[in-house]
Amino acid sequence: MVEIRYGEHRETVELTGRSIAQVREQYKEEFGIPDRAKASLNGKGIGRKDEPRTALAYNDSLSFAQKSRRGLFFIGTILLALAITGGVFAYGATTATLSLAVTNQADFAAVTAGAGATWDAFGSYRGSVGTGSLFTVDPDDNWNGDVAVIVTIANAQDLVEAYRILVLEIEVQDSLSNTIAGPEYLTLGRGEVDLEVTYDSDEPWTVELTGGYYISQHGGWAAGGEDPTLMCQVLQRSAP
Repeated sequence: MVEIRYGEHRETVELTGRSIAQVREQYKEEFGIPDRAKASLNGKGIGRKDEPRTALAYNDSLSFAQKSRRGLFFIGTILLALAITGGVFAYGATTATLSLAVTNQADFAAVTAGAGATWDAFGSYRGSVGTGSLFTVDPDDNWNGDVAVIVTIANAQDLVEAYRILVLEIEVQDSLSNTIAGPEYLTLGRGEVDLEVTYDSDEPWTVELTGGYYISQHGGWAAGGEDPTLMCQVLQRSAP
């Protein structure tokens, strides 16, 4: 004997040897078994493709059940609620704007070229370089932070034709000619110096060539090859 169940329907009959597919077809109309109902044999689910080759044995229990759609309905309800509330948040939000009052200032420091320095460069000769004001640095009136003054030889590739050795002594001085940074030494091998200036005055200061020397090559280098080209950068070291 085999027990067959679907919903409120239950029956125990002699179905030994028959396949589950045959029993489904036999009781489809009587029990109202839908095509989507899943078969279980002795509590173990049987796939639809296995039903024709699964035969019932004595004392088997065969049941059919349709998957509940309540879970799908519940999920659909949640999604609908999210869509509705999301719309409320998206279109019902309030906003405000604020413009910050930032004062437009000039550069924290301006750099201008000075008078420079001159000297005579004889060939095959050791001599002194000239002295003079190279650059003027003028900090903004509202700036009193630290800066780095970087002086670079910009044409070392030309100078090596005229000089075997070139040394330039660089200082930063205030308006009273007091040294506030340096000295540092520019050479053909060290083509950049970094002078850190910690100074709380907004008065201009100057980058000065205060001395140095050279040893020149044999004469006959290209015109202008003996003239150093210097570049000055002023970088922020700290906030004002």
